[in-house]
Amino acid sequence: MYRTYLRPFALLALVLSMLVSGVPQTPFVARASDSSVVNGEDAYLPGEINVKLFRASDLVGVAQAFNLDPQPIEQFGQRSIFRLRINGNTDPQAKAAQLQADPQLRVEFAEPNFTAGSPEGSGLSWSAGLSWSAGGDSVAYATQWAPDKMRLDEAHRITRGAGTIVAVLDTGVDRRHPALAGRLLAGYDFVDNDNDPSEKGSQLTGPYGHGTHVAGLVALAAPEAKIMPLRVLDEQGVGNMWVLSEAIRYALDPDGNPASDDGADVINLSLATLHPSNILKEIIGDACDDASIVPAPTPTPGLAPRNAVVVVAAGNRASTFEMYPGAERVHGELSVAASKIDDTLSAFSQRGGWVSVTAPGEGILSSVPGGQYATWAGTSMSAPLVAGQAALVRAAFPALTPEDVEERIRETSARPSPEQPVKRRVDAANSIVPFVTSTANPIDASENFVRQNYLDFLNRAPDAGGLSFWKKEIEDCGGDAACADFKRVNTSAAFFLSIEFRDTGYFVYRMHKAAFGDLAGAPVPVRFEEFMPDTQQIGEGVRVGLGDWAARLEANMNAYALDMVTRAKFKSEYPSNMTPSQFVSKLIGHLGFMISLDERSALISELSRNNTDAGRASVLRKVAEHPELARLELNRAFVLMQYFGYMRRNPNEGRDADFRGYNFWLQKLDDNAGDFHRAQMVKAFIDSIEYRARFRQ
Repeated sequence: MYRTYLRPFALLALVLSMLVSGVPQTPFVARASDSSVVNGEDAYLPGEINVKLFRASDLVGVAQAFNLDPQPIEQFGQRSIFRLRINGNTDPQAKAAQLQADPQLRVEFAEPNFTAGSPEGSGLSWSAGLSWSAGGDSVAYATQWAPDKMRLDEAHRITRGAGTIVAVLDTGVDRRHPALAGRLLAGYDFVDNDNDPSEKGSQLTGPYGHGTHVAGLVALAAPEAKIMPLRVLDEQGVGNMWVLSEAIRYALDPDGNPASDDGADVINLSLATLHPSNILKEIIGDACDDASIVPAPTPTPGLAPRNAVVVVAAGNRASTFEMYPGAERVHGELSVAASKIDDTLSAFSQRGGWVSVTAPGEGILSSVPGGQYATWAGTSMSAPLVAGQAALVRAAFPALTPEDVEERIRETSARPSPEQPVKRRVDAANSIVPFVTSTANPIDASENFVRQNYLDFLNRAPDAGGLSFWKKEIEDCGGDAACADFKRVNTSAAFFLSIEFRDTGYFVYRMHKAAFGDLAGAPVPVRFEEFMPDTQQIGEGVRVGLGDWAARLEANMNAYALDMVTRAKFKSEYPSNMTPSQFVSKLIGHLGFMISLDERSALISELSRNNTDAGRASVLRKVAEHPELARLELNRAFVLMQYFGYMRRNPNEGRDADFRGYNFWLQKLDDNAGDFHRAQMVKAFIDSIEYRARFRQ
């Protein structure tokens, strides 16, 4: 893994302006961290510096010559880029100047590890809890003005972004928000250095909810894209350049294996700083595959075979002043200003020749923590809408390079009128519809089909070996269409029947069944919006057959069981004054069969010895993993997963007002003794108009 040492220091300030009671307020960013040096509008971490050498072998010599610690805080992968401690009290800016003047010409660049200063305000409005205006619901979220202005509905008739990944580098996300259900991949927290990129803090301490709001806008623009949440901003909304660069590197290759296709197609940065940064420009240049960024005499290895479009908020300084990284002018990067409903530029927005496009940025409704919705304003809101549009373009035209996508979005954007001195406002339909020349559906390609099954059932991108194996299974049929259809059904069913899904998704299903039984008035124990975040929680970091997957899975299952018994819903059903016998009896009553007296006695005895949350979690897990429960529920879960995996919804939603469709397929599967080929169930779902419309009408 990339991170070996991370300090939760401040990084780039979020660029946003709040909207309270419908009135845009003065735009602002957070203060620099108390641990940083503030020199005018410069803010950077004390006692350290970021340095790139022409040759890594010069590190010790350079460190000795310039009074630096030769043991790096960190090295950037295998590159000759180092984060170094400064010995003594020399200011990092002064030290950078000394290094740049190295008479032996060993230093390519040296710069302080900048944080954001306070160019747009003190951030006190965050502390007052006024960042966003709560209100609205999922209907208002889906029908607000921004999607209509961008003509997203027309673009969605061609593609909804399926098969693409958008990395959101921000304050984290609320992983249980209904608007994000089924859309989140495992991410990483670069502030606390762990695998949980959840929002931290509260609205009273900082820009709480910013990352969740941004992620919700990506989901609004590209409903079928997967979102990779990466927390790079602390509770005050700030951090440092090194961490942001590391997070971009991670986004392109999360597992560190360039052979696996798990990197982001689009990276969203709803943040900005006054400071250009050599390290950040180099990494963004690599992400966009922009060869012009790295000077020819000093090439650096590419990050991964995958590359990404980088979308950046332009900033809220209400001026033409350049803010970074939006002003880096990297090929494949889009800097986004904010526009109003009448297509005029928002008063708070940055503007100027370095800005690429504008997008809706005022009165924008999206998700915030706690399952709520709220209105916010700022270029931070404009950028993720364009990031979602970039995902649509990449899904529809996967051969386009990041620079091609950037140019496509810029050149197809609408100019509201010749009189308006404003950048063009993005038009999602224009960037896709006129260029569609084929009626073929992308999901018909074997590689796309296999990749989508990984995303839909295992909630992760495929590993190289798995992708190659299942693709070959289908393509070995050659031109035999009947054989290919049979193998596609086999391949799809294999994901449900796999060890990885059995111990993640099917385990979640059985845990809900054991804990609560079937839902009221329904033949199923769990809803899509509950199932998806729980399954992702268990599957974090698990790839069967790779590394210490079994130990990781066991730890995840134990942590999930403990989490479940501490939830309010569980505690309401199982109050603390229940006796062990009552607790076990209630669990068993949900199973639909009776366990043996010996098994029941053993469970009661275990809980009597340890009647704690941990003891309850252990007993719940044992009941959920009873082999008879797994056998009895297999067909019911198999049918439910067709809806969750392929339709991305509950069985009684969308085209189905009730559970008749679910019951029909369950009966067919039961009548054919679980043989999904004879029941024609899997084939019906993957051939359905609803499934295929996810990728193209």
